[in-house]
Amino acid sequence: MKSRGYGNVWYRRRLPHWLRGLLVLAAGGGVLLCGQQVAEGYGATMEYRDAPVCQGGGRSGDGDEGELCVRREAGTVLDRRTGERCTSNDTSGGTTGGITTGGVTAGGGMNTAGGGIGGVAVGGVTTAGGGGGGTSCTTYYDLKVQRPGSTKWLSVGSETYDDARKGDHAEVRLFQGDVVELRVRGHIDSYEPSSQQAIVPWIALGCLILAGGAWALVSGRLSGLFAFFNFGSLFVALGVGWLGSMAMFGGHPVAWVFAMVWTGFAVFWTVDTWRDR
Repeated sequence: MKSRGYGNVWYRRRLPHWLRGLLVLAAGGGVLLCGQQVAEGYGATMEYRDAPVCQGGGRSGDGDEGELCVRREAGTVLDRRTGERCTSNDTSGGTTGGITTGGVTAGGGMNTAGGGIGGVAVGGVTTAGGGGGGTSCTTYYDLKVQRPGSTKWLSVGSETYDDARKGDHAEVRLFQGDVVELRVRGHIDSYEPSSQQAIVPWIALGCLILAGGAWALVSGRLSGLFAFFNFGSLFVALGVGWLGSMAMFGGHPVAWVFAMVWTGFAVFWTVDTWRDR
């Protein structure tokens, strides 16, 4: 029986020229949309950074959420918790869960007001095990803060956690509904506004759409779009989004190094897998 060969398999054929052209146009529109969202997020974040503290009638309910100023609200520390979140580095991967060292049980999720980039740096990372496996653990510190109309766990630094006690007075600062700062016993912990947090996913999405448009223009084969090596593009896009956000708003040197290592490794893995296909 005569073999048809890989060249005749339907998913290895090029898409029709008209369909590839539509995909390229759609990708261009998608990139423009992502760019618009990034520009709006940047503008809103700059408004926050330039905003003064509201000059209202007191610490509680100071200012209005619609005003371009940072509101101050009186809060109270209700509880605190700390622990470790550990991730297995062996071939099976996965997360091993949380280890509670104080406060309430921390095996589940955590509500924080800031993102991982440019927010509060908490705890450290420890690695256990050798050979082909091991476990990396990150220590976190949270305070449960009550303010008018809301009670939320907020991530804080280790020094804030060590000094804070239940019942302590706290000052919560907000910008258009987002918690951007917490002050307890002279310690200040800052958080990214939602406009800044949204920058990373929009840049990452724009990169993926751009890559999709390039695929439609150059290849147009479904076998190339869904190839295994393209899985690394997700991590490359995330790294580019992270680096792009820090380029606009700044970031800690450790975050810069980690983001560059992440992105570099993702690019190397993608290229190496593509060559071995």
